Amino acid sequence: MEIYKSSKRAAADAHEALRQALLAIGIPNRDLGRLAPRVAPDGRPMVAMGTWNADVVQKVAALLMASPAHVQTTPDDRVVTDHARVTWDE
Repeated sequence: MEIYKSSKRAAADAHEALRQALLAIGIPNRDLGRLAPRVAPDGRPMVAMGTWNADVVQKVAALLMASPAHVQTTPDDRVVTDHARVTWDE
């Protein structure tokens, strides 16, 4: 049960981070209704993204293509959201 609870928290955190990032680039809140935190049967935290309008997908894709290709990760392959705080001892 503890794995489920920690995964649920991680999924909720990831959901909120994605939601805030999409709002920050101008995606209206009304288009984010299908985002939902989930826990996979094996306990992995996940975010369901649902079906998006094509114009929203095109806007997100254009911004992703224009962003730097380098993404920093921790040793366990989690994406680092605050690159200034990265340490490999975590």
